[in-house]
Amino acid sequence: MHQSRSPLIYSVIVGGLVATALTSCGKPELDAAIETNDRKAVEAALAEGADPNKIGVSGDTPLLAATRAGQASSAQGLIDGGAQIDVRDQAGYLPLHHAAARGLTGIVNLLLERGQSVDELTTDGLTPLQLAVLNAHQETAKFLVRRGADMNAKQGVDGVSAIEIVERNGDTRFAGMLRAAAAPRPPSPSDPGPAHGMPASSGTGAP
Repeated sequence: MHQSRSPLIYSVIVGGLVATALTSCGKPELDAAIETNDRKAVEAALAEGADPNKIGVSGDTPLLAATRAGQASSAQGLIDGGAQIDVRDQAGYLPLHHAAARGLTGIVNLLLERGQSVDELTTDGLTPLQLAVLNAHQETAKFLVRRGADMNAKQGVDGVSAIEIVERNGDTRFAGMLRAAAAPRPPSPSDPGPAHGMPASSGTGAP
């Protein structure tokens, strides 16, 4: 018996182009996977030919959409699947900025490992650390400082640094956390120390 298939739930090749696969609700599979924060579904959509860098109707790439929405699992699947990390949205924010503003410490780490600068500025002059601080994501802020973010940088926010924002809010505990994170850490017993005149690594793991 003939069964209708509407809308498409599979990819078809037409004139050498791969049509966008849609879910049963009519939404592209990759978009639906991102919205549900389903990394495996993101990976499956990419394996079926979905473009990880396609600009959506909102003007965002899938990675920008995922990081803005705080979808960490989707973002990791997209990064691992070849999504470009240096594309800005219409407001001048990179995925790194959205990840910091959302407190996605693991995604911040992954983006830094892929080459993003820890003090990369938005077009209006905000650093990832300032965005983490402004949104009260203390662990992300501490992680950024440990990775070398300048808490005294005065770009954006009327020339107020990240540590000044914290201190003006009267959060002495948070300020102490940031200052402690910025302090040099003693080597662990297993750390062989500097080699060939190079300084020891500061580490890359999340706090």
